[in-house]
Amino acid sequence: MAYMQPNQMIVNSGGAGSPAHYVRHANPSPHPSMVGEMPSHWLLRDGRRTKRVPRSLNFTPSQESFPGITFSVGGWPGVRVKDIRNQTVNVDRPTDTIFAHHGWRTTNLALNWPGYLPNGYSDPSRHRIKTLRGDPIQPITRQEFAREIADLIENVYDPSGTRPVARGWENWALNKNNVQRSDVVILSAHYYRDVWIPELYIIERAA
Repeated sequence: MAYMQPNQMIVNSGGAGSPAHYVRHANPSPHPSMVGEMPSHWLLRDGRRTKRVPRSLNFTPSQESFPGITFSVGGWPGVRVKDIRNQTVNVDRPTDTIFAHHGWRTTNLALNWPGYLPNGYSDPSRHRIKTLRGDPIQPITRQEFAREIADLIENVYDPSGTRPVARGWENWALNKNNVQRSDVVILSAHYYRDVWIPELYIIERAA
């Protein structure tokens, strides 16, 4: 009878406990928005693969008005919407007052989610946020901006699946049967003329 050594029983050679896993944790990749166009896929810190939410060509970091705002945790780009809303994670440099140098009191934020069709005059996917708040009044922080993005995704989420979606984009519908809010990851946000558009990724589910 042949005996198997423990190191021969690793199913995922790059999974937790493997040398590749520790190398990945110790050497996080630079934020993709800083080195070129956003990739179609991105690996999270835990090794899970994500897919980029499609964007129109005029909403890519190379077209932004000025450098974007990035979100990372432990040096690794990306933070889950679920973790931000549950307040279980702080992004890196959470207290940075990211809008202070602009001198704004408000700014626009929109999801630009593929296939999303606003209902009449109401558009939950777009929101004007206050960049100064509190008592005493202070500029909002990186952590608070991440929460604004997460809350906007929550506003658009349609658990019943009844909200209309443009033909051809049904698989991207934000509902329990397609894209679940717990699978959305925020990598960054970029300013295009008069609105912030976040770069979002979706955790790929096993078939």
